[in-house]
Amino acid sequence: MKSAEVLVGNGSTQLIYLLCAALRPRKALVVGPAFSEYANALALGGASIRELALTADEGFQFSTERFMAAWEKDCNIVFLATPNSVTGQLIPKTAMETIAHAAFARKSLIVVDEAFIDFVESESIKTMVRQNPYLLVLRSLTKYYALPGLRLGYLLGETRRIAQLAAYQEPWSVNAPALNVALACLKDARFTTQTDHWLAKERAFISKHLTALGGFHPMPSQANFLFVRIGKTSGDALQLRSFLLGKKILIRACDSFAGLGREYFRVAVRRRRDNRRLVAALREWPASCGG
Repeated sequence: MKSAEVLVGNGSTQLIYLLCAALRPRKALVVGPAFSEYANALALGGASIRELALTADEGFQFSTERFMAAWEKDCNIVFLATPNSVTGQLIPKTAMETIAHAAFARKSLIVVDEAFIDFVESESIKTMVRQNPYLLVLRSLTKYYALPGLRLGYLLGETRRIAQLAAYQEPWSVNAPALNVALACLKDARFTTQTDHWLAKERAFISKHLTALGGFHPMPSQANFLFVRIGKTSGDALQLRSFLLGKKILIRACDSFAGLGREYFRVAVRRRRDNRRLVAALREWPASCGG
């Protein structure tokens, strides 16, 4: 990408708020379950928000037909993520290309959050921004490179769109250490090769063992985490989180995401010894809750 097509920020969250403040959309569509800051930034800017909720009945899979039906003609902006930041499921690149072309034809802005796309980089539609001023792509270095404390993200867009948004950015938004670390990460091809190999192996390991335990239903994921539904015969995710905290293991209960209940949680894919610890702890849980 050319430098004029990139706007670097203090994490992708800052850029979400920046673009909502700069563009002041009146009507928005958010595909959920979703990162809560989309709605927060939109509401702060005064936009009315409609959510298209991916449902459990459909396995939380994205439907282009449902999306196009929900995308009203007077909608100014759309937020969606691929892979989904809650479920880890990928929207096929062909579907994203169709949506990007539709955004251009409708003259309706679409913001595609690719915070987790580094794990499946070939599925990115980042190069499409060059010819499409109605497409913006959010990227983050904090997920793939494990750099949350440094706060570094970037927005990709057509040069005039990036210039428009850059005019609203506060001075000194990005610190020098973060930039230096980012450049070192991006040059490390060996890390990418090792990560891709490790993730595929360990994600499959956790998914297989969760399924074998019974009572846990992991969903397909293209990210570095698994989204899991707890069976009705077991306790809920809040109870499980409390149980695992006693063993110094932390999971993310997903009840705080709109449209999700206490039966869902998210767990990171880690090293084999950590993954074995998790599986061993989960074997003990049914007995602790009377299952």
